[in-house]
Amino acid sequence: MNDNPAPRVLFVCTGNATRSVIGAALLRRAHPGWSIDSAGTFAIPGLPSSVRTLAALESVGVSAPGHRSTTLTGAHLEKADLVIGFELDHVRYIRRRHPQAADRTATLRRLIAHDVDPWHLPADLADESLEPWMVTEDPAGGDIEVFTDCARSIADDMESLIPRLDAWVR
Repeated sequence: MNDNPAPRVLFVCTGNATRSVIGAALLRRAHPGWSIDSAGTFAIPGLPSSVRTLAALESVGVSAPGHRSTTLTGAHLEKADLVIGFELDHVRYIRRRHPQAADRTATLRRLIAHDVDPWHLPADLADESLEPWMVTEDPAGGDIEVFTDCARSIADDMESLIPRLDAWVR
């Protein structure tokens, strides 16, 4: 058993309406004792989940009861051991506005690529170039099928990431 406190993971998307909510819900299901939060780079605070997001969550067997969107703050980032974004713009935003968290921030797709250890990210990660393959597309504006496809994509990626997160070591 690890004597370290539970890991603190923050999921970040644009509106804190779908992708970050799904990612957080999936990790909460796998690790209910961990500190898992979500926020959006340009979220409108206090909005509940949409019908499409609720259907997407249900399609991968999770829920986010009582979720209300929240805007990303420095306080979120200060508390996080790992920050998982979904788009290049999320990582760029954090690098620009919160450079102290840049070395703990990557997209979900980047974390599952090249067998990266999510708890010991490369020292030069904050300077790494961002590539299109690192993106999980935003379903905003799509129909329920687009949202459920997004949820399945995130669930598949989380299925690859969770075993690496299970080896929690600080």
